[in-house]
Amino acid sequence: MNTIPVLLGVIAAAGVALVALGMRASKATDATSLLRERLIRQELGLGQSAIALQLERPLVERLVDPLRKAVARQVNRLTPAAQAARFQRELDFIGNPFGLDPAGVQTLRIAAAAGFGAVGTALGVLIGQPLAVVLGLVAGAVLGFYLPMLWLRQLVSDRRGELEAVLPNALDVIAISMEAGLGLDRALEQLVRHQEGPLTLLVARALREIELGRPRADALNEMAEATGVEDFTGLVRSILHAERTGVPIARTIAAHAAQMRVKRRLKIRADAARASLKILLPTVGCVFPTLWLILLGPALIVILSINSH
Repeated sequence: MNTIPVLLGVIAAAGVALVALGMRASKATDATSLLRERLIRQELGLGQSAIALQLERPLVERLVDPLRKAVARQVNRLTPAAQAARFQRELDFIGNPFGLDPAGVQTLRIAAAAGFGAVGTALGVLIGQPLAVVLGLVAGAVLGFYLPMLWLRQLVSDRRGELEAVLPNALDVIAISMEAGLGLDRALEQLVRHQEGPLTLLVARALREIELGRPRADALNEMAEATGVEDFTGLVRSILHAERTGVPIARTIAAHAAQMRVKRRLKIRADAARASLKILLPTVGCVFPTLWLILLGPALIVILSINSH
């Protein structure tokens, strides 16, 4: 057996391995030298901006990193712990209907999938086709599994609409209470004492957490994030910023309430402007054919009777 080809193959493989190790070592050396250079610049007071440091990274890494983070966020949202936390926030926001918890929501989804799957299977059996049975089972199970989610999303949407409707008046109450000399916590207590609705439930829960020793900023931020309303989140941030900078909080709240009223007025005007476009389709499809039938129907009957004679 000739061993020369085997030796040549071994030598070639060793050469490729050495080249790969050299490239890896050079990359590590480049990364180490780059890190050392950045540390030296910071020690000398010549630190770079965040944008400049990002531009020093390789192009492929800068392109792939945002995609990787987006995929990671989506994957984290699909984990059981993240879903349970999201369900709990939504259930707390809408007042825990029927005493449901995240486990109860999942149980309801499974039960609905089984029930609708059984109904779909029964319809397929009545049709008498094996394909209809399979399609009925799959369609019913999918519909039953996602129908409780649609119901939950609708409740959350309705509650957000109610919150947006009562928020400006509630802010006026808080602003007037603070202008009368009360602090922010006491003004929120006045709101809870004299008004009812979804907002007062959230504020009462936040005040209870503050009384138990939780920092006010954390309690208010969690309350704002639970609502999912941008105006409410912006209001909480404005209050915390005004508290840190010494700006009068009552003036900030009153300005935010006025801004919300302006936005709501503009939204109503936009909806009114779109109403003419929305009514165009039923007008053309339903009203006009009926009018043409009423106006031209007798003439058409006369013409057909003349032609028949």
